[in-house]
Amino acid sequence: MRIPITKRKEKLLLRLTEEYIRTAQPVSSNALTRYAKVSSATIRNELKDLEELGFLHQPHSSSGRVPTSRAYRFYVNTLLSKVTVNAQEVRALAATLRMLSSEIDRLVTHSLDELTSQSDYMAFITVPQTPPFTVRSLNLIEIDYHQLMIVLVTDIGMVQSRLIRTEVPVRKLMLGHLSERMTNLLRGRNVASIQSGEIQQALEDFTVVPVSVQAQLEKFLSEITPAESRVVFSDAYKLLTQPEFFALERFRGLLNSVADEESFLETLDVRGKEDLGAIIGEESGKDELAEVSILFSGYDMGEGTGGRVGVVGPTRLYYSRALPLVLRVARAISQVIDEWRKGDDEDES
Repeated sequence: MRIPITKRKEKLLLRLTEEYIRTAQPVSSNALTRYAKVSSATIRNELKDLEELGFLHQPHSSSGRVPTSRAYRFYVNTLLSKVTVNAQEVRALAATLRMLSSEIDRLVTHSLDELTSQSDYMAFITVPQTPPFTVRSLNLIEIDYHQLMIVLVTDIGMVQSRLIRTEVPVRKLMLGHLSERMTNLLRGRNVASIQSGEIQQALEDFTVVPVSVQAQLEKFLSEITPAESRVVFSDAYKLLTQPEFFALERFRGLLNSVADEESFLETLDVRGKEDLGAIIGEESGKDELAEVSILFSGYDMGEGTGGRVGVVGPTRLYYSRALPLVLRVARAISQVIDEWRKGDDEDES
């Protein structure tokens, strides 16, 4: 006969989970008597039912009980519908991140620092393969007598560069005027929209610019491809403060499990594109992550593209504190990127 999940069982399960998260020690029936106006014996019976349902595990016959991944999922589901973030706190964090960051890589670094310092877990940010971007500027920089560097900067701070050669001495190319002409042509445009022949047409009155340089500029723009999808992790040393990782072999096992970026991205895709989500233990489908939880939230880069930001820790993760933190940082990142884009729009107007 199926054991019903009563309100009392739900309350005891939630309290036991919170107590275990706080203490990292098996929770006894006596420790739960303050949460239910029933005897310790009645609570033991309720916990036994919850164990049979797969929510609890008793490490030893004489010890208390600990939550399973199923219990953590039940607990997290009760939290997800209640998680909110203060809009003022998001704006304040976004202002700080923007002050510290002028381009996407620095934004990633400072966001990881915020997550790690506030959570004590390992943090991560995914950067998508094809983020939508428009050109902010294109500059040509003299390297030596016959070499110059093309440096393209996008609206979200991505930088692409290439070294090219010219048979004409670089000092004769009027690089300042040439950079200004190219920037005026490209600013605010998606590189994919540049048509063949536009460079040549824009530079037709620049008689000092050889056809070979024009061709190399066109080739550079046509071959620009954003970096492969990647995951950037913070330092993992703070995880060593968690009892689950006191044993160095378990700590190394966690590091090895997230070292494969492609595999980690696949794991995140298990939960789809949720605004705020969690992958708990066995839900990852990977044995090496069976005792690990991953919390994540999506951030927006515009035009339907974005990445995810989150933390990695033991299944005994402080969910009630970490979930709002992850959501706050994700929204702050989205706001910074949106402000970058709006700033470029205002510059153009």
